[in-house]
Amino acid sequence: MSEENQPRNAAAGSQQREHVRENHANTHRQFGDSGLTKRNEEFMFQLNKQLDEQGMKADKKPAAIQETLDALIAGQKTGATAKQLFGTPTKKADDLIHGPAKNGNQQQSSFWLLAADNGLMFFNIFTLLFGVMGIFQPKSLQTQQTGTTGIVAIILVGVVGGMLFAWITQILTPPAKKDKKPIWYRIIAVIGALLAWVAVYFVASLLPNVINPQLPAWAYIVLGVLGFVGDLYLRRKFHIVGGAFGSPRQQQNRRR
Repeated sequence: MSEENQPRNAAAGSQQREHVRENHANTHRQFGDSGLTKRNEEFMFQLNKQLDEQGMKADKKPAAIQETLDALIAGQKTGATAKQLFGTPTKKADDLIHGPAKNGNQQQSSFWLLAADNGLMFFNIFTLLFGVMGIFQPKSLQTQQTGTTGIVAIILVGVVGGMLFAWITQILTPPAKKDKKPIWYRIIAVIGALLAWVAVYFVASLLPNVINPQLPAWAYIVLGVLGFVGDLYLRRKFHIVGGAFGSPRQQQNRRR
């Protein structure tokens, strides 16, 4: 290499490094302006790099990035991290390029996602039950005190039940063998959770009508249907695994 070319090559190399640094800074700035936490911002930055390294087509990359970004921002509101939702940036990039693994170890969803899923299902069951009863057996709901047929009681039972069963799910199906509890502990936990839920159900039945009104039967049915649609969206959006009504975590072979 001639001495004349050495400064020129050095300058070209310096410009290339500067260009890479500017691209990295712009990418960080792009994700930083999206309202992500620092950890999730770093996840998106690494995902962006992995998509390039794994050869995603340029015309498909913006949609893949936006889809992941939207899911991540929504997940932050429930306390879900990028790792809980997608695994590693390398795995997520592979899923975006080749499609999600149909087989493989499905990571159990976070506590709050499980609680939201379970809580919605309990809410849906009670609202539809009382809605149908109100239509076909209206006298069965015509009591002096609304009790557990009141809307506030249904919400309370659903929220507490959702959290209790999310806790039980994590005890019965821990993410790792080392986290597995003794059988006696699991039995006591299940019994304790059920007793706590029954206690909440009893307290909810004592709420005064003024703060726990009973809605018309049609309103309960509408709320139940909307709740099912919302829960279905939640499960598909965050790929919820586990829960009282969800798909159990399965040990399967990784797709090839």
